[in-house]
Amino acid sequence: MIKENHTALSDFILLGYSEFPVVQVLLFVVFLFIYVGIVLGNGLIIYITVTDAALDSPMYFFLRNLSFLEICYTSVTLPKMLVNFLAENKNISFIGCALQMYFLFVLASTECFLLAAMAYDRYVAICHPLHYKLIMSKELCLRLVTGSLTVNMPVHVVQVYLLFTLPFCGSHEINNFFCDLPPVLELACADIFVNEAYMFVATTVILILPFNFIIASYVKIISAILKMPSVEGRKKVFATCSSHLIMVSLFYGSATIVYLSPRSKETMNINKLLSLFYTILIPMFNPIVYSLRNREVKVCLKKLFNRKMNSIREFKLVNHTLRPDFIFIRFSNNSGIQIISYIGFFTMYSLTLLGNGLIIILTLSDSALHTPMYFFLRNLSFLEIWYTTVTLPKMLVNFISEVKSISFAGCAAQLYFLISLGTVECYLLAVMAYDRYTAICCPLHYPVIMNQKTCTQMAIVSWLCGILMPLGNIVWIFTLPYCGPNKINHFFCDVPPVLKLACTDTTKNEISFMAVSALIILFPFLLVLVSYIRILFTVLKMPLAEGRRKAFSTCSSHLTVVTLFYGSAGAMYLCPQSSHFEHIDRLVALFYTIVTPMLNPMIYSLRNKEFKNALRRLREKQGFLCELGKHVCERRDSV
Repeated sequence: MIKENHTALSDFILLGYSEFPVVQVLLFVVFLFIYVGIVLGNGLIIYITVTDAALDSPMYFFLRNLSFLEICYTSVTLPKMLVNFLAENKNISFIGCALQMYFLFVLASTECFLLAAMAYDRYVAICHPLHYKLIMSKELCLRLVTGSLTVNMPVHVVQVYLLFTLPFCGSHEINNFFCDLPPVLELACADIFVNEAYMFVATTVILILPFNFIIASYVKIISAILKMPSVEGRKKVFATCSSHLIMVSLFYGSATIVYLSPRSKETMNINKLLSLFYTILIPMFNPIVYSLRNREVKVCLKKLFNRKMNSIREFKLVNHTLRPDFIFIRFSNNSGIQIISYIGFFTMYSLTLLGNGLIIILTLSDSALHTPMYFFLRNLSFLEIWYTTVTLPKMLVNFISEVKSISFAGCAAQLYFLISLGTVECYLLAVMAYDRYTAICCPLHYPVIMNQKTCTQMAIVSWLCGILMPLGNIVWIFTLPYCGPNKINHFFCDVPPVLKLACTDTTKNEISFMAVSALIILFPFLLVLVSYIRILFTVLKMPLAEGRRKAFSTCSSHLTVVTLFYGSAGAMYLCPQSSHFEHIDRLVALFYTIVTPMLNPMIYSLRNKEFKNALRRLREKQGFLCELGKHVCERRDSV
């Protein structure tokens, strides 16, 4: 039956808030920060409860399991949500939807029973303190955690099986951010009474049974607290329960409304928001609630911070130096030249931001530019803005300040992001060359080969290469001893001038960095070269001169940017250290870090007919900002 259903319906579409396309990027950024916060916060709780002996108790054993559960719980839905915010195709496969829903139910039900187990732990600790260690043995704690996970698995196997054996022959748009039971049931074109009845019974057992157990535990806890003679004692005992009570109220409140309230079209949007609350916001609040309202956790966090600070101090002593700030040598002592340089570079920075920002706006807003070529150009422009921001703001400050210093950590961060973003640009330019090769050499298959999914994957791989490839070399460079001069003869932290300051043999570092640079620069450059050789052969075979000129004009802007960037970056990083001349290096570095990002929008706007047409359409659209404001207001009023 499932197989037959799968042939009838292969994919669902997760709508989320797709009716508001303008806010998709903003939602991506917000939820990315939330996800990172969840992983880091709950990961920190796991780490301190494992490593600190003061937290080796049943209460923190359950808290550790809850934090691990929260990470898994959000990982079932959030990564797919993040992809959907940026992708035009917001599909999820039939099997993928079933698996997402099953794991979501299993982990949510586990949380219900785990919260009940934590309530029982607090009841035993407060009402039977003398027998606490005997009752809450490691064996019982392990059984409670294992039981919380396994007791609900068969229930949800049946529930998901009943749902996904229904026929889905109508709409396949799920009005939610992820696959959840109520919105998926809405799509079934059959009688869903059995499914609704089973959902109600299963939810009642999984939600209400543990919740009643929690209520009974806290009724006994409150009775025991009220019998205590000391106000301070009552306050201290209740403080151990407050964090757990907050989490119980937040989780059970939102989950009960979604699954036990009657379904109607009016409540669908409210349930969509509530589902975000119990699946994403509550896991984010978990480490905040337990760290801010728990004295023992705060003490352990403080001890961990002090240990880390002591380790850093010891690391600095072992490396023979306190790592003083680096100082940039000014290229001229003339104050007039410094002010002129400030004005010149400030103008270049402004042009870079405005020009690349305009490309991003145009390629997003103009439907004629919704093609793979302009998707990659948009990524390149976004990259160029950050690439110049790594160095130029600090350079501008140094032009007008007396002390032209940068901290050791600041220099390491600047150098990492400089090399990282430069690596991303190398691979993005190679991907753009492949896009042009496919468009010219395989025009009939171009929409199939360069589909939205492929373009997104290529862009993600380019960014991942940039993030990971330089990391090892940068860490190695900044673990060298720097016990001599601390003056960098450059505008910013770059590999050749920083390596010259190390008071040890840097031959291995130079060889390693040249090898990685060859991989970063030469490998993408060879891909670009091969692509353009194939393009050249194809263009030369075209019978019409007009066709050849038109085909080559689509590549000229990209070829210009490739020549400027690869030429200057190759001269800087692929030559031996001994052949570097400091003044020439300064000029070359300025060229590929500042001049090329500034020229990028000019090259693509002046040499690209489609882009010039889009600019003209934007200029001719009178009052487009007013219309946009009116549209937003109307949307808000209708909501």
